Amino acid sequence: MKAYERLYNKTENEKYYNYIKDFVDMMIDSTGTIKGYKLESYNIDLVNSGKLLFNLYDKTKDEKYLKALKLLRSQLDGHPRTKSNGFWHKKIYPNQMWLDGLYMGEPFYARYTVEFENGENLDDIAHQFKLLHDKTLDKKTGLYFHAWDESKQMPWANKETGCAPNIWLRALGWYAMALVDVLDYMPKEHPKHQELVSYLNELAEAISNFQDESGTYGIKFQICKIEKGII
Repeated sequence: MKAYERLYNKTENEKYYNYIKDFVDMMIDSTGTIKGYKLESYNIDLVNSGKLLFNLYDKTKDEKYLKALKLLRSQLDGHPRTKSNGFWHKKIYPNQMWLDGLYMGEPFYARYTVEFENGENLDDIAHQFKLLHDKTLDKKTGLYFHAWDESKQMPWANKETGCAPNIWLRALGWYAMALVDVLDYMPKEHPKHQELVSYLNELAEAISNFQDESGTYGIKFQICKIEKGII
């Protein structure tokens, strides 16, 4: 849907806009209620699709889109957090942060706080990235382990670090995209802006070390994981 949004912005062809709007209107009724959404599940994955609502509200000023935006934003107010103030990935995964959770929650959070809250929560957003940078970075490779259990109680968690044992390619992509999307709304003069840029640049350089001669890096990366004992 975000791809269709960009096609619409590029071409101004209404069929792309209508496709997005028709989809969203199937999911949201006139009161702003989202079909199948349960706030009390506190699943950060459910926040991500809310990014479609910003442009629809800007264009139509239909209050149902604003109500749905506010509903998703309210989830973040009550969302369970680790003791170090990071969002749990889901209520059913206590004390756990996953790299993909940053993509699911932070771009929505960043745009919302900039457009409706004068950016007052940008520090909180930057803190989520800092936590997973500090807790899941593998200094041998410059890459990130997929998840972190602050309690270190999960069977997969390293008993010293709390990290998952695997470096997952797709999660690295989510982490990088989350940084790129959040930086669209993080003012350059903000104290945390350069910190986030440094995380992105460091990851881009680290990933390039695993790029295959063909231009991709999947096969070489998998072999390297085994050789280096990452999995």
